[in-house]
Amino acid sequence: MIYLIAIFCSPLALVLAGRPFSALFNLVLYVLSIAFWLTILFFKLGFLLWALALVHAFFAISDIRAERRTRRLVAAARRQSE
Repeated sequence: MIYLIAIFCSPLALVLAGRPFSALFNLVLYVLSIAFWLTILFFKLGFLLWALALVHAFFAISDIRAERRTRRLVAAARRQSE
């Protein structure tokens, strides 16, 4: 579900995932992509910036999930060894 939100509004997906600073960087990319989309001359640059923001959001969300998984595994290993 969070990946679907990232496709349409990547800064919102990052805020919901708990990464506000990444969301701020992503918001800058997102706003610039919209600004370039509105101009005829730099339309392709706007698409490129949107795609960059989307890839950034996907990697950040994937990293968050991997980090949570690692924490759970470490906690389970500590309980197992005690």
